[in-house]
Amino acid sequence: MLTAVSRLGETGQMESGVAADAVPPIAGPPAATRRMPAPEDSNRVIAAIADSWDHPRTMVGVSILLDWAAEHGCPPGDLLRGSRIDPELLPDPVELIEAHQELTVIRNLVEAFDDRPGLGVELGARYHLTAYGHFGYLLAACSSVHETVQQGLRYALLTFAFSTMTAHVGDHGDYVLAMEADDVPPDVRRFAVERDVAATVQIQRELFPGAPRVPLREVRFAFPAWAAAAPAVYHDYFRVPVSFDRPRTELVFDASYLDRVPPMANRHTAKLMAAQCERLRAERLHRTGVAARVRAFLLDQTSLDLSLETVADRLHYAPRTLRRRLESEGTTFRAVLDEVRRVVAENLLHDPSIPRYEIARRLGYQEWSSFARARRRWDNPTATP
Repeated sequence: MLTAVSRLGETGQMESGVAADAVPPIAGPPAATRRMPAPEDSNRVIAAIADSWDHPRTMVGVSILLDWAAEHGCPPGDLLRGSRIDPELLPDPVELIEAHQELTVIRNLVEAFDDRPGLGVELGARYHLTAYGHFGYLLAACSSVHETVQQGLRYALLTFAFSTMTAHVGDHGDYVLAMEADDVPPDVRRFAVERDVAATVQIQRELFPGAPRVPLREVRFAFPAWAAAAPAVYHDYFRVPVSFDRPRTELVFDASYLDRVPPMANRHTAKLMAAQCERLRAERLHRTGVAARVRAFLLDQTSLDLSLETVADRLHYAPRTLRRRLESEGTTFRAVLDEVRRVVAENLLHDPSIPRYEIARRLGYQEWSSFARARRRWDNPTATP
């Protein structure tokens, strides 16, 4: 299989921001699927994410990463390298980018700071409720924490999280929010999950401003502990016991927390914001239609020497129908194929044990020189022959 890599606040719908002269992204997403609750939790589930995280999102999340990095001496250009994000569009709060573009920025960040322990937690603390636009207002206006959980996971597609989340009642009657990110590439998975966990806790704290503490009891990470003692950032931020090497990454709260009423609860505002979030969610789902299916299919192949007709047949479309559906989503088969080839190429090129001829073959080229020409075209799409 051709493996490749591949969500926190949305406020509107615009075209993706892609710099014309940017270099190819390092990584791109496979089609994420709904991850069902564990069998032992299936009868006690409160809510679960049903949407794929392979969807467009605003630049707010990336901007938070860039701001933090700049404060620590890392210029924005270093993090944007390979992401195809136009720096001039960063201030636009509704401009959209793809999930794999944000992952590329995350990878650059992790590399720039030597994958330092607790980096995801440090960054996750920066994702305040105000970063989520309509989604943030909806959570603040909900009538109970139970409702915020249900609405939060229903509209998780409007966030920047890469984790799949399930909220359930635990064995001891506590409220548990479990997170998994098995389909996020290993080199950025820990950062992505740590950021999601810390950002989730930050939201809970800001839903109850002025409260002594959120009734968080324990944080469990599925990752192994660091070679040295766990850095202070974990305990300083969460302020509860933190453990590693657990079966799943989980946030454990007092069960009574679900019945708490946020101080800014307002049923009229909640209804209005839910309607806005539903509209935005529908727009995101529309943007993750047939093109996402084609992308996922291509990523699952051992060679990308494939025609539109072959892919259409495998996906049970007439070629004309597939072409028309892709055009309705603002793309073409050639564009999707090139995107996947870029993603896979970057992954293969990182492995020095794979010979050039094998890389060319997997990408669907007869020889290395053909791939080299294609890569120059990807790097400079506006250049004339």
